[in-house]
Amino acid sequence: MRANVVKILFALLIIATISSCDRKSCKDVVCGVDQQCNNGTCICNDGYEGSNCQTESFQKYIGSYNVTESCYSSVNNFGSYSTYIQADYNYVNRIVITSLFGYTNATGIIHTDQSNQGNYIEIPLQTQGSLSFSGQGTFDPYTNRMSLDLNYTYNGGSYQCTHTFYKY
Repeated sequence: MRANVVKILFALLIIATISSCDRKSCKDVVCGVDQQCNNGTCICNDGYEGSNCQTESFQKYIGSYNVTESCYSSVNNFGSYSTYIQADYNYVNRIVITSLFGYTNATGIIHTDQSNQGNYIEIPLQTQGSLSFSGQGTFDPYTNRMSLDLNYTYNGGSYQCTHTFYKY
């Protein structure tokens, strides 16, 4: 009986030690402005990037783009249009894509990754008239190119398309 109690206490001690690892790894870490600790490392908050999180990520997205749309369904569909991306000045981690699909505006949310780069973008579900869409993608700062995989419904049809944004 006493051996079982010792085993149970030992097991509880191990579980408590393991479960507190994440909290301990950030216990003595002090992160700067616009940063948060994750497993002992300071990570930029969404919307900021760089070694000291001093750069607002949306800056690199702003500009004019030519966009190609590639949809693969029963019939391949390829289209193109022009758009402009601007800052959403209410939120540091958001952008506004004007003329998405050639005629509607969309909000994109910029997420910062573990390497402190804001190159991941999410398009949350948005509905405008008979068009509903959402998706996700990445921005390549070396080529100034963004790729979004969008799922949308329009006038009863469902589409899964890749929109590639070429900055000019």
